[in-house]
Amino acid sequence: MKYSSGRSGGTVFALLASVLALAGCSTGRGADTPVPTVAAAAAAGVDPSAWTLPLLAFEPTAEQDRVISQAELKLVAACVRGYGVAWQTEPDLPPHGPKNMLDRRYGIHDLRLAEQRGYQLDAGEESRYNAALQAQSKLPPTPPDTEVLLGGTDIPPEVLAKAGPSARAGVVGGKQIPQGGCYGQARQVLGSATHGISQLVQDLNHQSYPASMQDPKVLAVFAGWSVCMSKQGFSYKAPLEANDDPRFGPDPKGGVSRLQIATATADITCRNSQHVAEVWHHAEVELQQKYIEQHRAALEADRRTLDAVVKKAAEVLARP
Repeated sequence: MKYSSGRSGGTVFALLASVLALAGCSTGRGADTPVPTVAAAAAAGVDPSAWTLPLLAFEPTAEQDRVISQAELKLVAACVRGYGVAWQTEPDLPPHGPKNMLDRRYGIHDLRLAEQRGYQLDAGEESRYNAALQAQSKLPPTPPDTEVLLGGTDIPPEVLAKAGPSARAGVVGGKQIPQGGCYGQARQVLGSATHGISQLVQDLNHQSYPASMQDPKVLAVFAGWSVCMSKQGFSYKAPLEANDDPRFGPDPKGGVSRLQIATATADITCRNSQHVAEVWHHAEVELQQKYIEQHRAALEADRRTLDAVVKKAAEVLARP
């Protein structure tokens, strides 16, 4: 079991002032945040990574999430030191995949990248990530007793079985480990095991995506997209069918077929002509706004909990 080190401490300390200012107030991505019209979005260029969704007002921003991660790691490291155990977090992996949850939520949109890579990620980004992953795999494994100290005795049975008898009994260095290990203790101090994101928010986010695909306006643009693709020689009923075509899976050698590139570029051209991403996004926005009205009291309570987690994390990082 490995634990990510999150972002660099220097970056986090630079973010503390803004995070403290945000704790206790809206993230600026609330349900009332204006959402551009389809026409305005099209005129500005289709880049969903710059868009938002109403439920994001009840999740930490990227900056807040980094602060929570670093506070958690600081608490974990202090806990581990208290047992006289040497432990280092793994180095960060370079960026990989979509920029954020909205970047490819409605499918690919970068025509220049598609002309080179089809449905695949940027080749340089992919290469750097794989190299870092390979380097990480060569690091010495965390000793089993340390795994127990980090995650508690409820870690996977196959990991727990490798630990010594004392660690399996919940004792490391002659001291009882906290419930859930050092990570469990850190999360208890911060007040959340999920960076302040409630189960309700997660559930509603998961509901809105498939539900938005059943909106009549979305089904209409999907049909228009399918006709457009058919005229270019490609037979798919909906955009994600092309994206998920098994012929276009990642090639271990990094190659991308001419068919994949031709399909991906036609896909984006047809998406743009039908305003697929814009219409789909607006349908999901409308759904999430309804969810918020239905669960407003619970979501506002969740937001207060998140604010408290962010504030506590900032306080932890501000300590010497």
